[in-house]
Amino acid sequence: MSRWSLPGEYEGKSYRSHLDGRWAIFFTELDIKFEYEPQGFATDGEGYLPDFTVFAATGLIWVEIKPNWKEDPEGVAKWRRFAAQRPQPSRTALFAGLPTPHIKPILIGGDDTSKDPGQGGWEDDTCEWRPCPSGYHFDLTFPGLFRAKFIEDGCPDDPDDFGGGGEAKIAAASVAALAYRFGKGGTGKGESRGTAA
Repeated sequence: MSRWSLPGEYEGKSYRSHLDGRWAIFFTELDIKFEYEPQGFATDGEGYLPDFTVFAATGLIWVEIKPNWKEDPEGVAKWRRFAAQRPQPSRTALFAGLPTPHIKPILIGGDDTSKDPGQGGWEDDTCEWRPCPSGYHFDLTFPGLFRAKFIEDGCPDDPDDFGGGGEAKIAAASVAALAYRFGKGGTGKGESRGTAA
């Protein structure tokens, strides 16, 4: 059994793997609300249980976590089938690896002509975690939208309000997630400022 797949606990919640737990710490440190393994679905007659539901700045994202997406082609195929049939509006994301600031997930969401950007089936592998101008709301966005105001995040319109330090928060969340010692009572740096939904 690899260290990726060892079960772990964080803030009294059990995770199937240390990798899942590290992503939970990352979300918690950014005050992103989430649920772990919230509900199962029948996709083409086969059961599927998303790892996380993440409530990002502009809407719900169903998240699948893999150590390396190339090592589990059947799991990735199951995720893709779910993405095509997911509840609308929403997006889906596949994270491969540890929660680092510039991880490039595969994101499936709405098409550009849709009235609702969460609907449809576009796919992109260039999105990253980005802060809003205030530095307090986070979402997966295209690199060209760095520091762009998310329409629904409640940020001020004043572009001079860029003092929130969002990039530093993302880096600090990654450090906290990677430094956490499962089974050792934590490091103290992985202590939550937010709570899981």
